[in-house]
Amino acid sequence: MLEFTPLSGPYVPREGKKSKDVLDEERPKALAYLIEIDGYRILLDCGAPEDYIFAPLPIDDETMDTDEQPVPFAGTLPKILERIAPSIDIVLLTHAEISHLGLYAYARAKLGLQCPAFATLPVQTMGRLATTEAVRAWSAEADLGKPMRLLPTENEVDEAFEALRTLRYLQPTPLDGKGAGLVLTAYNAGHSLGGTVWKLRSPSMGTVVLALDWNHNRERHLDGTALLPSLTTQDAAHSTAGSVGRADVLVTDIERGLLTNSRRKDRDAALLDRIHHTLVNGHSVLIPVDSAARLLELLVLLDQHWAYAYAHQRYPLCLVSHTGQEFVERARTFLEWMSREWAAQLLADDAGKGRRRQKQLASLKSPLDFPFLRYYSSVDAMKAALTHSQPKVVVATPASITHGPARALLSDFLPNPESLVLLLSRGEPGSVMRTLWERWNTQQEDGDAWRRGKVGAPASPGGQVTYELRRRVRLTGEELRAYLEREQQAKEHEAQQQRAPARPRPQLEADEEESSSSSDSSDEEQVVPIDAHRMRTIAPDRLGAQDSARQVSFDIYLRGHASRAPLDERAAYGAGAHYRMYPFVERKRKVDGYGEAINTARWINQRRRLHEEHEEQLDPAWRTETKQVKKPVAQPEPPSKYTVQQHTVPLRSHLMYVDMEGLNDGRALKTLIPQLQPRRLIMVNGDAATNADLLSMLLSVRGMSQDIYAPRPGATVRISGLAHAYSVKLGDAILSGARWSKVEEYNLVHIHAVPEFTADGEAPTLVRAVPETEAQHSASAALSTLYIGDLKLSALKALLARKHRIRADFAGEGVLVCDGAQGQRAKRDEQRSVTVTKGGHGKIVVEGNLSTSLGRVRQSVYDLYAQVHQ
Repeated sequence: MLEFTPLSGPYVPREGKKSKDVLDEERPKALAYLIEIDGYRILLDCGAPEDYIFAPLPIDDETMDTDEQPVPFAGTLPKILERIAPSIDIVLLTHAEISHLGLYAYARAKLGLQCPAFATLPVQTMGRLATTEAVRAWSAEADLGKPMRLLPTENEVDEAFEALRTLRYLQPTPLDGKGAGLVLTAYNAGHSLGGTVWKLRSPSMGTVVLALDWNHNRERHLDGTALLPSLTTQDAAHSTAGSVGRADVLVTDIERGLLTNSRRKDRDAALLDRIHHTLVNGHSVLIPVDSAARLLELLVLLDQHWAYAYAHQRYPLCLVSHTGQEFVERARTFLEWMSREWAAQLLADDAGKGRRRQKQLASLKSPLDFPFLRYYSSVDAMKAALTHSQPKVVVATPASITHGPARALLSDFLPNPESLVLLLSRGEPGSVMRTLWERWNTQQEDGDAWRRGKVGAPASPGGQVTYELRRRVRLTGEELRAYLEREQQAKEHEAQQQRAPARPRPQLEADEEESSSSSDSSDEEQVVPIDAHRMRTIAPDRLGAQDSARQVSFDIYLRGHASRAPLDERAAYGAGAHYRMYPFVERKRKVDGYGEAINTARWINQRRRLHEEHEEQLDPAWRTETKQVKKPVAQPEPPSKYTVQQHTVPLRSHLMYVDMEGLNDGRALKTLIPQLQPRRLIMVNGDAATNADLLSMLLSVRGMSQDIYAPRPGATVRISGLAHAYSVKLGDAILSGARWSKVEEYNLVHIHAVPEFTADGEAPTLVRAVPETEAQHSASAALSTLYIGDLKLSALKALLARKHRIRADFAGEGVLVCDGAQGQRAKRDEQRSVTVTKGGHGKIVVEGNLSTSLGRVRQSVYDLYAQVHQ
């Protein structure tokens, strides 16, 4: 059984609207999905909006389809995760974007999400930088101690992403514990560096493919997704190893199902032409972009253009980001995760070179060297280095201009009538980016042209833009003096508490609630009242009578039971209450067996020194390199406060929208999903109109599965299993005679056996079944061979050309015509064609004259199937 529940999404039903005809409400993208396979719970992504403010999830009593059942998931995404976090077994992260993993560090630190998490190495590294960028940017504008924004600290971000388990593409990873039997594999998704399509192999559900935000088109630094196999002649036979293959359950996003992407050539030409026009006229360009996923593609495009057009002109190309320089440096180490050309270049540079020489030349020959790019950690740093009037291109984060450097630069660009603000995405609903995009779209001749793959024209809408500008300013004057006084008082109070001696445990556990009028006090524990004159030290009268036993000398009066002597002392000295003289606790030092105090710091320093000596022996330059990369000690920040100002700026600059999100469009979805041929399909992230359009189209495709689901956020889709799985042991007789056949990741064999159960309750052992009669034995031996698999004529064509040098051509749908072997002197009848026809219900027909070509074609067909002898 598989249960799939979207915990959040970009579209939710409008509150109080039950009709499917009503448009859904669009919200900031924060993705999270709950998948349960046979009781094993998987959290796919853990995203957050750019502003880290979560809206509650509305849940309707009615569901879309009969197969969907309402689930008790209500409230904001953090509240939902807090409730279900203890029951989650693993977390899978797909892309290094805030919308996919922005909440992960906070959930691990504050919401109890302590289960193992998996991601590719680039997603781990770039995801940490993207989250750190958001934390640093928001800490400069808002108080992170307030619960409005659920932001982690930088230490929590580092701890969360260091705990991630990293995988490589095509690396099968068996899960353990409750997930025993599940095999996890990562595939390339495109769209972002290290972006992942997850494949789960389940004994009961088959192949479950989780594909979110994938792109089938190749880009400058990334290859297309591995969802579709490569069918070239050279690697068609091995395409199943590098592609996902047919899925029993496919989960894919259809957010852009009604859009058509513009051609990359037109898109790049429009963007670069407008940038060039603005620069040569002496003005600047602002490009808001996200801090990780799409930043690299933009920088590669601009760097190539600068090398071609502005090699000798001083037009600064600036990146304003808290983690921008570290992001580029880290990206240079992931060239093997990028396009095939870059990976091949990396391998060519590695061949025949020494290790040290290779490290010296790595940065010089890296496609990500970016010699024209300047890095700035803040807007003030850029303004200090460059004049305001100097023409430049400024790439600033974040993409939706909700905060950070991009928001701080608006007042410099929007009022200038000759400046240009490039919009690479529509932005989140309610953001400044969405406002600017809507203003630009109203100035276009056709407001829906961007949906049909057209590149719009620049426009200057006019009007005004109002937004809040949050800043952290230093305290001065009376505010600073009052703050320092409070800090000094707090330090004095803390020092006073540290100087106070620690009281013994019995005294700390004293019963302070007991009063002199308590009726529960016994006669043995009756407390003698103390007069004021007895608060001073008194010398007891040793020669006195019975009252002398009641006199006591003390320095400090202790309340509760801790101030009284034990019962055995009372019995020895009388029935009256006795008080301790001194509240003193003997503190013992931690010493070793010889009485010497143990100094753990000495052993730690000795171990560190030995490690440094060992590293220096291996590499003499290690100490110098270590000192260079050693991070400086963070200085305490000056006292400051947070201010919020309402800014209203005139919108005089030019705006231009160029879609560079790097995602599939509706045309790709309608073409590629039928080619994938999933047995069950789950569509997510689409609004009502997109769901209806794709559902009607896919149901009309011949051979397409009819099991298609489109759950809304909070609704659960339940899919029954394809098979029953049992754990058994195989006897020696069966193992010795079994003829295994490989089908994808499985090994198959057909056996006749009976189970033998043991008293300890372990898995039963299968032993060979002995036929009762000779007739039954003969009947069992005469069974036929079962062929398992799905023959692809394109793979057969490639196999014939590579192995037997037989040319084959398609002669219609499902028909492959194979000519005789080339370059051989064969008889006339052997040169005639052999036809392979793929019929319905798994029927394959091979027709031709009796010849060697017929035998080779037939054997090639057999080789593409797994043969199980029954």
